[in-house]
Amino acid sequence: MKKLLLITAAVLGLAGTAWADDALEDMAKHDSSIAKIINEEKAAGTYGRPNLVPQEDLDRAAEYNMRQDELHLRKMGMSPATARKAIWAASHKPNSACAYYVRQLTADYDGADDRRDYDDNLIISIEHSGTCERKNLH
Repeated sequence: MKKLLLITAAVLGLAGTAWADDALEDMAKHDSSIAKIINEEKAAGTYGRPNLVPQEDLDRAAEYNMRQDELHLRKMGMSPATARKAIWAASHKPNSACAYYVRQLTADYDGADDRRDYDDNLIISIEHSGTCERKNLH
């Protein structure tokens, strides 16, 4: 019985060692691939530099997102004028209550079926309270 236990322990120990060697080998491959990328970036003179996106592309993406958000607000029932003011507030007065509500509504847009009553009431409240009027943005 003791002999069987010793043999079993030896087999398990060797299997564990083999598994650990495989893991170390995988880590070494990963490290060498990262080193290769770093060396290529150093050779190209780009290592350590952030990958900058041109400002024009960032502006275009922001404009697209604002138009999409305005469209979503309008599809949810907000009037065009209020939707335009709400998007302006979200962009220019990000700490305002209007901006908070706009972010909440646009985030809920895809899952609006779950929160339909809440979102409808929030849109009505924004429309009637003037929350997104420039004079009320703080």
